[in-house]
Amino acid sequence: MKSLHAFLKLLGAAPRGWTAGLMVLMLVSSLTEGIGLLLLVPMLGLLGGGQGGGNPVVRHVLEVLKAGGLPVSLISLLAVFLLLVSFRSAIQYGRERLGASLQHLVVDELRLRCFEALLGAEWRWIVAGRKQDHANLLLTDVSRTGVGFNFALSLAAGLASAIAYLAVAMLLSWPMTLLALASGGLVFWLLAGQRRAAFQLGRKLGEASRNLHGNVQESLAGIKLTKILGMEARHLERFRQTTGGLKQEQLSFLKSNSGSRALFQVGGAFLLAGYLYAGLSFWNMPLPSLLVLVMLFARLVPLFMTLHQNYHQWLHAMPALYEIDALLESCEISAEPASDSGEGRMNVREMISLDDVTVRYPGRELPALEKVSLQFPARTTTAITGPSGAGKSTLADILIGLLAPDEGELRVDGEPVSGSRRKDWRREVAYVPQDVFLFHDSIRNNLLWAAPGATEEELKIALQNVAADFVFGLPQGLDTVVGDEGLRLSGGERQRIALARALLNHPAMLILDEATSALDLDNEARVRQAIEKLHGDLTVVIIGHRLATLEQADKVVVLEKGHVAAQGSWQDVSGGR
Repeated sequence: MKSLHAFLKLLGAAPRGWTAGLMVLMLVSSLTEGIGLLLLVPMLGLLGGGQGGGNPVVRHVLEVLKAGGLPVSLISLLAVFLLLVSFRSAIQYGRERLGASLQHLVVDELRLRCFEALLGAEWRWIVAGRKQDHANLLLTDVSRTGVGFNFALSLAAGLASAIAYLAVAMLLSWPMTLLALASGGLVFWLLAGQRRAAFQLGRKLGEASRNLHGNVQESLAGIKLTKILGMEARHLERFRQTTGGLKQEQLSFLKSNSGSRALFQVGGAFLLAGYLYAGLSFWNMPLPSLLVLVMLFARLVPLFMTLHQNYHQWLHAMPALYEIDALLESCEISAEPASDSGEGRMNVREMISLDDVTVRYPGRELPALEKVSLQFPARTTTAITGPSGAGKSTLADILIGLLAPDEGELRVDGEPVSGSRRKDWRREVAYVPQDVFLFHDSIRNNLLWAAPGATEEELKIALQNVAADFVFGLPQGLDTVVGDEGLRLSGGERQRIALARALLNHPAMLILDEATSALDLDNEARVRQAIEKLHGDLTVVIIGHRLATLEQADKVVVLEKGHVAAQGSWQDVSGGR
């Protein structure tokens, strides 16, 4: 029942009209096939020199044809039969197209729901996981679920056809039909172990796929280090082992599928022979009816085999659906409060403050920040310095609104930045880290991420203000593609573009996390001059170690082991150390 519940859950995500249409097409296809098979009885009887209407149901079908003005002749019956087959083929074509459209719609909806859930989750939860696992789920697990859903749709269509076949068989001979159902049920019971194995193999395939996805991303990111260390052979062997694990799981499932198919083929041949013998020896059935029954069972055996294979494939895909459900549930538990845009902007008029802020990370004995209280007066520049591990990055995440403190509060002009207001506050903050991220796109489009409506002139001014004039000397200028993560540009060029992007949004607060570390002295001086021009226009927080940065700040804060060790002007801080 779990598999049925999972299928209905996916089906419920599709538009009801599409689902209802698919069910109607399946029903009509089955009815036309059943009637077409019943018409074979009188046709075979006419070929044998009789009417072939000994069965009361067949006789009723013939009476319906006569009432419609059709003579009971071989030509008229063949014409009706061909018409039904053609109509059923058209219905089946429509059903397959609708089923494929339904599959892609469900896959797209699942993928969007997962990505939306990730975007809405707390930053603390996101960084605690592996981005490779999230990528594997969005790409591989969702696709596996879509393929499994397609097999489940085929299973539903096949079941409708099987019901039509069995209904016709029951009308022709209920004893033989019951015999076929009993023998088919026995075969289904014998294959229960394979179905359980299919589910477990699906779980193992998911694990192998996650390992491969993570290995691919790490391998590509580590090629430079591998070449420097001369460890290409080890790198290749690690990749080979991971791909080998995935191959082994795929081959195990193929072996299980092939075994069940072989069992059906051999067992089906024995069952057909038994049905034919029973019909002739025990029930003395008329030859036309017996031939149609044998043909029905000859079609039912491979149909049951296909149904079992489809069910096998659906069970194999179900663990991927469970992974998706687990992600959605985790994201829901860790979701950020929804933003209420009606509360308005959070412009800084007086002060940004941290009041007794404490942040703890699982697995760490000491807090990253403990009882930190700081004030950042509006339109002033504050420098944050301290050794590695002092809590500077955590402090930046709190100021941005990415992290919610475990204790204490972030306030803007006395208003707590908590709940839904964290999202509102993030729209007012620009952040430029040491390792900036650029999309594999043009410089223009990377800048427009911050301000989609910015004009050409505004883009040029933003670049000039951060010493990024080099852009205008490039062959394609603003339309130059920066490459994957901006790697076609130098580190300093990437940082200047990121700075321009940050300022385009006209933020209330600008946080620079070692943002000038990759610049040479000349360009750093130019960027610093641009930042100094912002003094009095917005609140600036600079995280860094360079003396020039510290000397120009209105206030310097020194962090050590998650505590504020000192704060004041650079002269006060340096004199006291």
